[in-house]
Amino acid sequence: MKLPGSGPRVSVDNDRCELYGICAMEAPDLFDLGQDGRLRFRKRLLGAADTTQAIAAARVCPMQAIVLRGELDG
Repeated sequence: MKLPGSGPRVSVDNDRCELYGICAMEAPDLFDLGQDGRLRFRKRLLGAADTTQAIAAARVCPMQAIVLRGELDG
């Protein structure tokens, strides 16, 4: 039985982020570049549908600023 909140979590290291915006293009429902020059993620806890997009966004980030933790296999 899977507990609520036990799925993957996403975090963004804004010190590493160079605001290329590739993650926001890859996963627009999850990431947004703010006008204040910071990357924001809209969902900290990911559902099954979001996990694939989050993995792709983390993979394409040239600065490796996106980290996923927890169970990724749903």
